Amino acid sequence: MTLVFNDEDVTPMLPMSDCIAVLEDAFRELGRSGTVNAPRRDSFMVSSRPDAYYSFKTIEGGLESLGVVAQRINSDLITHPVIEGVTRRVKAPSAPGNRYVGLVFLYSSETLELLAIITDGHLQRMRVAGVTGVGVKYLAREDSHTAAVLGTGWQAETAAWALASVRPISTIKVFSPNPQHRESFAEKLAKELHIEVIAEKTPQQAMRGVDIVACATNSAGVVAKGEWVEQGAHLTCIRCHELDEEAWRRSDLVVFSGPGGSGGYSTYATQGFEASHRGVEREGERTELEDERLKRYREKVHFLCDLLTDRAPQRTTPPQITLMNKNWGLGIEFAAVAKLIYDRARAAGIGKEIPTEWFSQTSHP
Repeated sequence: MTLVFNDEDVTPMLPMSDCIAVLEDAFRELGRSGTVNAPRRDSFMVSSRPDAYYSFKTIEGGLESLGVVAQRINSDLITHPVIEGVTRRVKAPSAPGNRYVGLVFLYSSETLELLAIITDGHLQRMRVAGVTGVGVKYLAREDSHTAAVLGTGWQAETAAWALASVRPISTIKVFSPNPQHRESFAEKLAKELHIEVIAEKTPQQAMRGVDIVACATNSAGVVAKGEWVEQGAHLTCIRCHELDEEAWRRSDLVVFSGPGGSGGYSTYATQGFEASHRGVEREGERTELEDERLKRYREKVHFLCDLLTDRAPQRTTPPQITLMNKNWGLGIEFAAVAKLIYDRARAAGIGKEIPTEWFSQTSHP
């Protein structure tokens, strides 16, 4: 049987500590050449909405040790509204019922069958934060106990969970340009983690005196400046432009979770579309910026898989500033997390069953 899971099924089966553990194993296997990854691909089309464009995204990869391959797909309508004076990348819930379309397909490399279909909402944010957690585990000072989280959305929430999973965090300071968002987020996070969470009025205040700075926003611009970073801090970002050039320059050790820019991203667009849609240009600019920073700081840039297989340096002194760029997603991240969910679901009898024969054939493909 092929199992189908939604976010409600996934959530109780995927605690952050376990998510971090399987992702750490996956990146270690990547360093030992036991994986396969295909570059992310984005295809864009004109939509009927003048303020949006259609995007179809695929990411895929496999782990030989687990005998699985995963493909993640998104069918999205992308907008770039200005919120609180900042341009943001926002997916519009445009499927029937004001819903999103994101799915992970998990296949067996032994029997070839489709093992599971999983909605990618909770899985997605957990695997992003989980990779961030792996970076914090190996790069942040072991005595780190304070953190700043810049952003108060769904990805920022799991980023905070990840920090608290790998370091004895006692205080988190949060910032959002929206006062109501940061206050409600701080209250919610304090209840979830049972620690002190403080809503700050500026990003500078949030970053003052903390050991870890985590950027988790949908902002199209800088959210943390290097001049605000204190010695000994560990910085982490999901999008490389969240940290300004000074933050990258001041960092003594920089780690990318995967290939930067053009190494992990492909774009397909209709003729003339890319030039006429600013949102698609921003995706291209992000690719170019990552490539530029990889080249500019190549003497101190390493990859997470090398860090986990002792082929890259780690933090050597407390005053060092370290930085991890959780950049383009890798297929192995989805494969590792989806396999964990699948195994636990089978053991617990969770999920909707669909005949596997519906997804195979007797005729030669």
